[in-house]
Amino acid sequence: MHNGEIRQICTFGIDDRRLGVAILDVKEINTDTEFTPIFHAPREVKGYVNIRGQIHLILDLRLIMDLPEKPVDEESRLVLFKPAVGENFGILVDRIGDVMEIPGEKIEDRRKADAGAPGTGDRRTLEMGSGVCKLEDGLLIILEAKQLLKHIEKPV
Repeated sequence: MHNGEIRQICTFGIDDRRLGVAILDVKEINTDTEFTPIFHAPREVKGYVNIRGQIHLILDLRLIMDLPEKPVDEESRLVLFKPAVGENFGILVDRIGDVMEIPGEKIEDRRKADAGAPGTGDRRTLEMGSGVCKLEDGLLIILEAKQLLKHIEKPV
């Protein structure tokens, strides 16, 4: 991260974790959580949705992070990514948060962290994460959107 650079992060929640992605990677947040299942797809693939004539593959972030599956409810949202991140895809999250402006120097690069150190999180989160920011009320784990789709493409 460059010192002085302000990063805008779209935040969301999974269980009791606060996560986020760069707002520049986000195409839209959508409330349409009706999926068409894809048979024989990896377990983390929730299915696909048709939004304004475009088909988007939807990944269940809970399953990618090895958390128990949770039924979709009224707070569930889809975070859809821009084509530059990957073929039309998005993630299912438990709830959406705010867009936060965070100075680059406040973001600790987790890719350089020792994966065995206490508090660094699980391996999958480390693979997908690009940084961590300490907030007054907890940690914000910043995910690298491109890594989400790559996780599905490779065996774990």
